Amino acid sequence: MSPLPSIVAAARLPRAGLTGPSASRKLLPLAALAGGGWLTNAAYAIDVVTIEEHWELSVGLPDDGSSSPQVTMVTSPTGDLEDDYFVFTLNHHSVPSWVPGGMQVQQWRGESLVDSKTGPQQDALHHSDEVITWVQRTSLNGGQLAFEIVNGNSDSWGNFGGQGFLRLAVASPLSNLNGYRPAVSLDESGVSFGGNRVAGLVLKKLRWIDSAGNAYELNAPIDVDADLDP
Repeated sequence: MSPLPSIVAAARLPRAGLTGPSASRKLLPLAALAGGGWLTNAAYAIDVVTIEEHWELSVGLPDDGSSSPQVTMVTSPTGDLEDDYFVFTLNHHSVPSWVPGGMQVQQWRGESLVDSKTGPQQDALHHSDEVITWVQRTSLNGGQLAFEIVNGNSDSWGNFGGQGFLRLAVASPLSNLNGYRPAVSLDESGVSFGGNRVAGLVLKKLRWIDSAGNAYELNAPIDVDADLDP
């Protein structure tokens, strides 16, 4: 697998809006994101236990006859795709066979499919100029790694996520999510079919929570098609 790119150029990060419990703690996640990892110095280290990616998909003119556009999202808790990672498909299912419309979450381990679930909304996107928003939440609690879609909204599908239909969980040896790299999501996610029908697929915000319950946010809208090189 080719090397993963840096999340964003370091020059962009200071312009992003970051919030947290204190000024000294704010600098920790920001610097860590810029370096593609998390600081491990005992004086500053935190254990990240929840990560949320806030996404927005802007669709121009969908074609429900061909279930276009189709979008595939990928997120990994470890910074690579060698172990457990998760996939979220919109406007199609891809396993065990291709099905048009709706949504599906999948758990993969390397190149092997472990589990999948489909949401109750099965229609294809059919509203012009609609904006679909959702949150991809990865969490670690008591040795259980979970991935869930929450706070979803769409003209075609209404509200979705947060009810367990789009949630997967697996036992995990991980002690934290500090190995997470947004670059994996940005590099591996995208429009897999019907890109001419999409105005934008944007990571609007990152939010993460440490083991002490402190929440941090990085407001830095990044289109997945943006050039991530410094």
